[in-house]
Amino acid sequence: MRTRFIPILLGVLFLHSISVATANDEPLPRRAVLGLAFSPVPPSYAKTHKLDEGVGILATDVVPEKTAASAGIQKDDIIIALDGKPLLFKDTPSRVRELIAGKQFTVSVIRKDEKLELTGTVTEKTRDPGNANYEVLYQHITSNGQRMRTIITRPRKAGKYPGFMFIQGFSPVSYDFTLEGSKGDVTTLNGPLLYEFANSNFVTIRVEKPGVGDSEGGPFADLDFTTEIDIYRQALKQLKEMPEVDTNNVFIFGHSMGGAFGPIIASENPVRGIAVYGAASRTWYEYLLDTLRYQGLVAGDNYENTDERVRLGSRALALVFLENKSPEEVNKSHPELKPLIDALFPNGQFNGKSLEFWRQLGQENMPSYWTQCNAHVLAVRGASDFVTYDVDHKLIADIVNREKPDTARSLTLPDSDHLFHKHATEPDSMKAMQKGEYNLAFATLMKAWIQEVMDKTSKKGS
Repeated sequence: MRTRFIPILLGVLFLHSISVATANDEPLPRRAVLGLAFSPVPPSYAKTHKLDEGVGILATDVVPEKTAASAGIQKDDIIIALDGKPLLFKDTPSRVRELIAGKQFTVSVIRKDEKLELTGTVTEKTRDPGNANYEVLYQHITSNGQRMRTIITRPRKAGKYPGFMFIQGFSPVSYDFTLEGSKGDVTTLNGPLLYEFANSNFVTIRVEKPGVGDSEGGPFADLDFTTEIDIYRQALKQLKEMPEVDTNNVFIFGHSMGGAFGPIIASENPVRGIAVYGAASRTWYEYLLDTLRYQGLVAGDNYENTDERVRLGSRALALVFLENKSPEEVNKSHPELKPLIDALFPNGQFNGKSLEFWRQLGQENMPSYWTQCNAHVLAVRGASDFVTYDVDHKLIADIVNREKPDTARSLTLPDSDHLFHKHATEPDSMKAMQKGEYNLAFATLMKAWIQEVMDKTSKKGS
């Protein structure tokens, strides 16, 4: 019998290496943009130049006026050392993260048969210039002793404006890009939505996760839930302390896993409203069981295999997440589960995150936070989102409305998948795998809802 499992997609997974630094009140240094396309050194080159296995990268293209070009690196150069230390292909991303904008660096290269020592100046990653309506500020917050990059947009005209805090999904995707003109693809996730608010007289804030972009800390894969949530806690404080922000009208938008972080921090630091899209609200274990059953069916698996997958998967997940057994322990005590355990928990992680992250998440009573947050709530799921379920969004509205009637609503948005791409059905979205035209319908809906909430507040105050 074939057992199939399709990993959950609460975000798009891009693993980043880390650079550990000591946190302080000094401005957070800007990271480098290498401006270099490269590949492993071909075996024939390595043999000719007597390079050890894995040493060096082959420059395949050089971007003008960026870091690599500043040192005079040319196409087809073999870069064998960076700042006096051998450069391994597999370590290149982490080594580049160690470069600080404005500082000098040295590289050793082989150009044809000649070895050269080159020196250049690190070029920082391009900043979002903003536009005539808003400016972009690169600031930071300190969380657990380390600095995290916050990117803030602020209307250029003086005044008080509503605040909009964006909390992304669980993956370590960088949100450091130019908003205007962004397409909402995998390199500019949520860019069109963020632009709508930045360009519409909101003060917006987003924060880079530990070990991502300019942020210190990480590695991302080792983070637990408690550690990560504090960066959003501190970012909300920073937003509300800005003199331009109308603290009576601060809103949180949590996308995917951001829908779990949002109500927790709002229960501690009140906001006017919380919107979530593609979120979960039941126990994490319940959600995972639905995922085991449903995603395989969307992909075309048959019901017999599905039933067996849930039967075996529920045991595997319970042992690891509810009884806190390690994957190795489960493989020894339940060898019949080994194929599934190995598929679910590669390298002792689940979906690229530490097991402790998911265990801590599983201990959170999400209804308790929704009850305490005392905010207007909008819970939306895209009709073609195969990652999440209508029941969770309806549950959020039911929880809030029982405590405070008519302050929450839930709905399903047509032609919108988990990443806001326009697909008519869940199978269409799964086949496209994170590609498609961005659907601005949710951004439009959320803006209208926020205005409605602010209008209600204004009428009560008058």
